[in-house]
Amino acid sequence: MPLVKVNGIAVEVPPGTNMIEAAKKVGVEIPHYCYHPHLSVAGNCRMCLVDVEAGGRGPDIACNMAATEGLAIRTDTPKVTQMRKSVMEFLLVNHPLDCPICDQSGECRLQDYYMEYGQHDSRLADAKMGKGKRQDIGDQIVLDAERCVQCSRCVRFSDEVTGTGELRLFNRSNQTQIGIFPGVRLSHQYQGNLADICPVGALTLKDFRFKKRVWWLKESESVCGGCATGCNTLVHHQDNEVYRFTPRRNDEVNKSWICDQGRLSYKDVTSLKRLTGAKVNGQRAELPEAANAAAMLLKGAKVGVVFGAKATTEANWAAVKLVRARLPSARAYVIEGNDPDAFTYQDEILVDSDKTPNRFGAALTASQLGSVGDAEALKAALAAGEIDALLVLQDDVIGRLGIAAPKALVYVGTFKNATATAAAVVLPAAHSIEQAGTWINRQGRVQRLRKTVAPAGDSVADYSAVDAIGRAFGGAVIPEMPAAIFQELAAGVKALNGLTLKGLGHGGQLITLSAPSAGADQPGQAAPAK
Repeated sequence: MPLVKVNGIAVEVPPGTNMIEAAKKVGVEIPHYCYHPHLSVAGNCRMCLVDVEAGGRGPDIACNMAATEGLAIRTDTPKVTQMRKSVMEFLLVNHPLDCPICDQSGECRLQDYYMEYGQHDSRLADAKMGKGKRQDIGDQIVLDAERCVQCSRCVRFSDEVTGTGELRLFNRSNQTQIGIFPGVRLSHQYQGNLADICPVGALTLKDFRFKKRVWWLKESESVCGGCATGCNTLVHHQDNEVYRFTPRRNDEVNKSWICDQGRLSYKDVTSLKRLTGAKVNGQRAELPEAANAAAMLLKGAKVGVVFGAKATTEANWAAVKLVRARLPSARAYVIEGNDPDAFTYQDEILVDSDKTPNRFGAALTASQLGSVGDAEALKAALAAGEIDALLVLQDDVIGRLGIAAPKALVYVGTFKNATATAAAVVLPAAHSIEQAGTWINRQGRVQRLRKTVAPAGDSVADYSAVDAIGRAFGGAVIPEMPAAIFQELAAGVKALNGLTLKGLGHGGQLITLSAPSAGADQPGQAAPAK
């Protein structure tokens, strides 16, 4: 690998690495607007100009400067400071004084870089050039062309990621502005990413617009549960209230993107469809009471356990432990397909046809009990009377399969559905951002969920709900702490052997296992994120 120097600090980087990324490896941030690690290089903002000491010409833009052996740059010279100040002055010539009302305040690079490199008195004698403001250009996005610094990130995203090409730079001169073709509106499912990559306040998200100043919000890492891709996300929250989801960079899963459906799924946390209390025969009950009722229904019955493709791997492991300890004759099932009200959209960018986040995890844990039945096997067993009680984890099997529910039906889940309605006992499970745990995505990548906000109502972590049933039988089936559960899980499941919860890190770890259903992506393959 070539050895380069940044401000005199030597670092080895892979061939072809640009000097913005090389500088990051030694803790040096090179300011930029147009550069984005998952888009082509445009080199038009000039904010990343640096001095070249050896191995090239200077000054030059760092975004388009590939690392070669012996290359040495400096970012801390008076010349570099003056260049950045001059670029800032140019970019601010026609920029409106919108900061007090701009929704980008707090995460605006124009503000940040002005404080670091600008702080100059304007020399503009003429009136600022006016451009279009508050233009509704799509279902999710508002355009304010006056604020645009012509970085062209949005243009390249529309060309290179979604392939829809609606956005362009028009009037190539001092009149240049961002815009959309007449009669066209943004219609793809990735509009929110335009607001994410806009370094100023030119493109803002309607849903978050004027909702909250970002400096009040805390960020927590999580994973999207909208489909089997398992896009990495950031949860933005304050005082136990969630305000938005944004994508979290993971080059192996979703790069820097997330679909709009996943982005807006934060609303499900407080949805009226949430199950927030335990029920026994339709009547509200305390969790211990419901767990006792569930144990009474399952004890001595011919039980089928439907492992949850939306439940955490830990909850499915708790179900394995429950069967081994209390229900040794129970049969295991993992049901393919999606819930009746599932989002039907799919594409070749991120959105998978499988709308469950943990089907691999459900199949992997269920297989520890031996043979695992599918939908047809479950229907046949119910029809033949081979099963007269069901324990269902986070799966609307009644609504999806259109089957009659047995009288002894226990449901552990987060949302109201046909199975919850038909269940004799309901135990409310926390939302994925309300509990710690893991999911295994379509690649076979084990990824962490982190508890961000308190569970709604009386809901508890899904593995705790399963454990409550075990306690009602006579004793806990799993440890209380998530790390201890995962340790036990990793020791008990060969494919996870050697993993630890902490060792999963921020990007997860790939494991090798068989695909749970025909047509599913084989684990260990890269996700098709563009």
